Amino acid sequence: MKIGIISFTARGTRLCCHLASRLSGGVDECTAFVPERYSDTYDKTGDMEGVVRCQDMPLGQWTKTMFREQRAMVFVGAVGIAVRAIAPFVRDKMTDPPVVVVDEAGRFSIPILSGHVGGANALASRIGECIGAVPVITTATDVNGLFAVDVFAAENGLVLTDREAAKQVSARILDGGNVGFFNEFEGGEPGVPRGCCKNPSEYNIWVTVKDSSLEFERSVGAVGSRRVLRLIPQAVVAGVGCRRGVEPFILERQVLEGFRKHGIDPASVKALATIDIKKEEPALLALAQKRGWTLRFYSAAELGDVGGTFTESAFVEQTVGIGNVCERACMAEGGRLLFGKEAGGGVTVAAAVEPFKLDIEKYI
Repeated sequence: MKIGIISFTARGTRLCCHLASRLSGGVDECTAFVPERYSDTYDKTGDMEGVVRCQDMPLGQWTKTMFREQRAMVFVGAVGIAVRAIAPFVRDKMTDPPVVVVDEAGRFSIPILSGHVGGANALASRIGECIGAVPVITTATDVNGLFAVDVFAAENGLVLTDREAAKQVSARILDGGNVGFFNEFEGGEPGVPRGCCKNPSEYNIWVTVKDSSLEFERSVGAVGSRRVLRLIPQAVVAGVGCRRGVEPFILERQVLEGFRKHGIDPASVKALATIDIKKEEPALLALAQKRGWTLRFYSAAELGDVGGTFTESAFVEQTVGIGNVCERACMAEGGRLLFGKEAGGGVTVAAAVEPFKLDIEKYI
């Protein structure tokens, strides 16, 4: 997490720098932004290079920069200052960065934006551990010690497909009702989250790569209309082959059509895989960049070592040295084939799903 901490007074500056030094390191990148006139008020001993910077821009500009960089913000000062500073930039709790306010005496740490998905609640608790402050958490599920599906999704890298369904699930749990919990990737998880059960209910959570909740009843053996919240893990690899110079829109269309035809949500894709002679293919590079997919390239020899029965082509083997690229490429790191070679427009597509394990123990 990238964190920016800002202060406004001499006392606040000392706390700001102390907190930045405690939070820096490990997986965090933390910077204290302090008024230049208080640069002589904090302890400069130790390795503070790069941790403390003089604040040389208006507060509104600083806040705008933090939002643009998706940095967590910690305001050492009054809540009102923070609220007025962030107000013009608040858009969506699913994408807004976390914001925490710490009073300059260091008594309380208060998350005021993106408590769950953004991680402000967790950051407030960490700050409390660092300086002995009391985290002031007001989120209903946290206050009641209940399962929060949005936090669970964020921490497990799951795509939350329906925000209204997520609200309904949370309301159901808060009301004390059961929510069904089903996981396509179940492989020894110790149980289900608090407030959930293994039986189909009126409200259900489904960890799946499927693109429609209509498949839920068939998959779990349930009968009757259900409200289903799909949580999508990024566990699918799309294997592709293509002719040289294929148009980017044709490649994207064929890949997405393959997923649509077989009921796989494109949000589940984590990588695009193919043969290494396609490393410079513009359409592949453009699709990966547009969708945020990792690119994987394999040599013909590496693809030849992939075990399994594949749809081979003598022409493809003569051209690139291996009879099937798309199926072998998506299976190169293991996993289970979701659908085999689909061809069209000079493009071949296949997809495999790799093993995925939920971090669920702390929610039980």
